[in-house]
Amino acid sequence: MRKLLCLMLAVIMVVSAAVIAVNAAQTAPTGAGTATVTIQSIKGDTVTKTYAVGETFTTYTYLNASQLNSGKIGSMNCSQFYTNSVLELAEEYTEDDGILDVETVFPVTKTATMASGHHTESEEYPGMGAVYYNATTPGYSGFKFNSDTAALIICRYKVKVAGEATILNEITTLAQSDYELTRIVNGGKIVNDNFTSPVALSEPAAPTGFTLSGTATSYKTTQTASDAVTLTLTGSDNNFTSTITVTASNYDSKNSAATAFTFENVPEGNYALTVSKDNHVTREYTVSVSANTTQDVKICPIGDVSNDGKISNVDYARANSHFSGVSTLTGYNLQCGDVVKADGVIANVDLARINSHICEVSSLWKK
Repeated sequence: MRKLLCLMLAVIMVVSAAVIAVNAAQTAPTGAGTATVTIQSIKGDTVTKTYAVGETFTTYTYLNASQLNSGKIGSMNCSQFYTNSVLELAEEYTEDDGILDVETVFPVTKTATMASGHHTESEEYPGMGAVYYNATTPGYSGFKFNSDTAALIICRYKVKVAGEATILNEITTLAQSDYELTRIVNGGKIVNDNFTSPVALSEPAAPTGFTLSGTATSYKTTQTASDAVTLTLTGSDNNFTSTITVTASNYDSKNSAATAFTFENVPEGNYALTVSKDNHVTREYTVSVSANTTQDVKICPIGDVSNDGKISNVDYARANSHFSGVSTLTGYNLQCGDVVKADGVIANVDLARINSHICEVSSLWKK
């Protein structure tokens, strides 16, 4: 009997120890945990990374349709779905059909009609949230998606809990800018798959491109006029646009200053380079970039027909000669002499204003 009691006690102790061990295993801290996230492109290519709970990351979906109509896309209707049990949008997005931050979600910002919205529960995929975005642009210029770094959609997510999550990109409609040309995607079906759509999780590779640099020559007009020279570079066959401002200084005896400027990471392509400054006539240059490129620019004061940085009888004589039909001004010289209406015509009123400036009766330049 005593042996039986000892045996029963031993069994009870073993069972109790096992229960304690199980409870300890259930209550022991497991740490924050991680989530494995896979993002899938429009064409099915995937990238997978692991993030800690609480960590935020960015998804980048690109589109390269350079072989189709030079990458010009006229209209699109797209969606990005995400596993809402594991992920949530990290930005302050408005729920349920609210308009999202277009700059963040849809980076194409040229003149167009754009809209987007967010549902925490999509109709298409149970258990997935959705970011919807669409855009159209009039005419034939289109949005430019002509490289593997042309961003179609950029979104930030936060990991809520540990687990596995998927982010899907889908396109219902993707049409070229000329509506009569073959659609790329129609009704969710790829009609022409001659394009690529790479994806990336977290920061993409450092931007690549070339430098466009040079000197901007401008002039001191009035003592109170701004010395800021503004240069804007706009791609004519891609989405690249950049504006920089440099300060003209160290004016010489002719009130002229040559100010250095540099645009970094400029993709290969053709560009319009616009240069402006107080009391100067805005000028546009056409620049082609396929390597590191130097382009010097020069802008002149209003009324400076001879482009020497000042207004004198020489400028009046040249403008009057054009008005009388004796000689012809063209291009930037004509713009400098067209001081009143800027309509490409030099009339009596332009000559009068130039003469009034020379005689110091009234200035063409603002104080």
